[in-house]
Amino acid sequence: MKLIRFDGGATGIVIGEADDSVVDLRASLDALAAQDAGSAEALRSVFPQHNSSWIPLIEQWDQVRGALASLRELIEAGDPGLVILPMADVTLEPPLPDPASKIFALGGNFAMHVKETVGQIAPMPASISEGRAGGNPPWGFYVIPGTTVTHGAEVGPPKGIQKLDYEGEVAVVLRATGESGDVDAVRIWGFTAWNDLSIRDHVLGLSKEDHGPTTWTLPKNFETGNSVGPWLVVNDAFDVNDLDMETRVNGEVRQKANTSEMAFSFAEVTAHISQWLSLGAGDMIISGAPGGTAMESGIDGPFLEDGDIVEVEIEGVGILRNRVSFSRSTRQMVK
Repeated sequence: MKLIRFDGGATGIVIGEADDSVVDLRASLDALAAQDAGSAEALRSVFPQHNSSWIPLIEQWDQVRGALASLRELIEAGDPGLVILPMADVTLEPPLPDPASKIFALGGNFAMHVKETVGQIAPMPASISEGRAGGNPPWGFYVIPGTTVTHGAEVGPPKGIQKLDYEGEVAVVLRATGESGDVDAVRIWGFTAWNDLSIRDHVLGLSKEDHGPTTWTLPKNFETGNSVGPWLVVNDAFDVNDLDMETRVNGEVRQKANTSEMAFSFAEVTAHISQWLSLGAGDMIISGAPGGTAMESGIDGPFLEDGDIVEVEIEGVGILRNRVSFSRSTRQMVK
């Protein structure tokens, strides 16, 4: 099942062979109530308003998943009371569970990316260059939820930036973490595509706006700096530890990998972070980037340019597409 955010935070279920239609979940509950009052009431309890958080849905997943299955049956039967909208007529928004979700992104979590980056960033701390092989724990940075955009949005850096990089990744949404540090207790609810757009000027010696490779806040959290979506996949059959990943720029493949190549799994990262602060339903972990980023080729690498089309394709999700704009005008949507 593919869940989206649209038109002011509403929740939709994506349908159609070409993912070309959206069922407005809350607006369709009257139709469900006519067939299954219990399921409709269960869903109203976790979607009390138009722009409801997904956290209650995740926390009560065992109790309401059957109700969602009933709604899916109604969709498959073509019930005329459902509110169905063409995908082309809705405005997509980042499919974040909640505006206050904690989001942690991994650095140096794919061996090839680390190998090719060594030498481009100087000095490279041993904790980064040696990674897990050196007995080091996972590391990374925090993502500010408000910096996210979604499929179709224009993305671009602040004025004056020269080197903008792409990083196609997988993001997962947590269902539960159990006891602090317990890898086996981690449960993942869903996953989606993520593009961790990154400013590289400071690490390439082109600016002094930051203080070295371990200072990530601004180069990773500028406006439109994180693209996510187009939707969140929630399905018991998925295996987030074995998902194909591919990033293309203007149709040219730049990154190609599988989440099985991650140095630290999503569960291991979650367990590590949970020793420092509580994580729970709706919080997110981002995989880190595979090899193939522009920075790996140094200052003359294939960095993003104005007008480029970047696509991140994740198995089970589909394509997250954005156009690059170095203009500071209002970001436009591009289908």
